[in-house]
Amino acid sequence: MDLNNNEQLSQVQKSILKKINEYENISLFFHEAPDFDALGSCFGVKEFIKENFPNKVVKIIGLDTIEKEYLSTIFNDDDIEVDDQFISKSLGIVSDTGNEARVYTGKHKLCIETIRVDHHVEVENFCNIEWIDPIFPSACQMWASLAINSGLKLSSQTAKYFYAGIITDTGRFLHYNTTPDTYYIAYQLVKTGFNRADVHTAIYTKSKEQILFSSYIFKRMKIKNGIAHAIIPSRAYKKFKIKIQHSMVHVLSNIKDVKIWTTLYYDKNLKKWKGSLRSINIPINHIAEKYKGGGHKFAAGFSLKDKKEYNNVIKDLEEYLESITR
Repeated sequence: MDLNNNEQLSQVQKSILKKINEYENISLFFHEAPDFDALGSCFGVKEFIKENFPNKVVKIIGLDTIEKEYLSTIFNDDDIEVDDQFISKSLGIVSDTGNEARVYTGKHKLCIETIRVDHHVEVENFCNIEWIDPIFPSACQMWASLAINSGLKLSSQTAKYFYAGIITDTGRFLHYNTTPDTYYIAYQLVKTGFNRADVHTAIYTKSKEQILFSSYIFKRMKIKNGIAHAIIPSRAYKKFKIKIQHSMVHVLSNIKDVKIWTTLYYDKNLKKWKGSLRSINIPINHIAEKYKGGGHKFAAGFSLKDKKEYNNVIKDLEEYLESITR
């Protein structure tokens, strides 16, 4: 495969494909508490490699140890148990992960060489080849652009996986991180013919318990000075039969006159209070960084040892919002 004459690809994209071509075994990694962008990247890359490099053995690492609820009906893989011997003889590819501590399983360290493709603001380097670009709204769009520009095969199955990550990380193209290229890439993916209704149903159909849980959080919400915030008690997840604890910050979006919204919940596995921050077009990642977090300009997360610290977060947000709206 000669990529040197392909002017559509950047040098780092060529390096990624060249490295994939060099290895027989390839291990794919996602971040802890994986979302559709992380899983879509891994499943999409696996399918893309299988159809263009048929002699490769590609495995997604960690699927056997995560809650099944993380996997929707569009993510299916029968080959989920992977031993360390395979990983230690493979090329590792980490997608959608802003820092090394968040790589689920941490077994990327066993790989001979590693590649990272990520759209978060760069805070550290931990792979041999890194393609980091926060201009992209999702890692899936990065992988999709590489696949499309490479001129290699792009099946409807691969396209479906990448599309799932793109629509979730852009909020169905409503978020300000959506770029003109996002629409073009989505167009190229949809052209392959996969059933978009299947993807949308898998992502956005909610159970009665999930709807009641969202309503519960909404009722606990407080709004003051353009900021909406809510603390989610640990008992609430059990009450509404929600198996996976997460921020549910999307519940507080799209409220008139609310500029920034945030939620806080206790992660029993990490034994920390985890918070999420969102805004329409106001940079808030620096606030998250102050509280041992970070992320995108308009979407970030943070960690607290004590729930009482959340009052300081809200105070900082209020002062910040006031300073930029005077």
